[in-house]
Amino acid sequence: MVRGADGKDYGPVNLEQLHGWIRERRLSPQQEVRRSDMQQWAAAGAFAELQPVFGSLPSTPAPMIPAAATTGPADAAAVAQLKSGASWFYWIAGLSLINSIAAVSGGSWRFILGLGITQEINAHLESGKGVVLLLDLLAAGVFILFGIFAHKAHTWAFVLGMALFALDGVIFVLIPDWIGVGFHVLVLYFLFRGFAACRRLNARP
Repeated sequence: MVRGADGKDYGPVNLEQLHGWIRERRLSPQQEVRRSDMQQWAAAGAFAELQPVFGSLPSTPAPMIPAAATTGPADAAAVAQLKSGASWFYWIAGLSLINSIAAVSGGSWRFILGLGITQEINAHLESGKGVVLLLDLLAAGVFILFGIFAHKAHTWAFVLGMALFALDGVIFVLIPDWIGVGFHVLVLYFLFRGFAACRRLNARP
């Protein structure tokens, strides 16, 4: 992973890509890099595998170009698509919590886009409203975390989030509630678009 001049994290990238960025003056020795086997960030110039490439550069420095500055129209579209897809995790969590509050307060309405698991929890209010709300908060909190990491272009957040949301959709199949199934399929489509954009951005040179 590389921390750009704009403060954002880019990657993961392999060693060959890092060598290319150094030769293109997109990565300076002072910029922070984190290797996959490390927890902490360190200056790029401190890595033995990068030092020979830094040392081979001409003595007259060329202007440093931050990685973010090379983002073209295609990348900008991918970023927008990623953020749009990742935002669906927030919608899932938020509407599920609204459904939970409505159920606990005695309301008979709900948003169809909410999680099936929270609706199943709400159906067992005899367990106590406090316990029900706590379980609903935990379920919604998981999807909020997916949204946070997905916005940071972590592919695993999209993969795991889609898998859990697809499993949640099985609840609507078993009820059966075909409108709920349809909305789950639609949301999974938008999440997949975000996932595809995330992969493109992480793979870019």
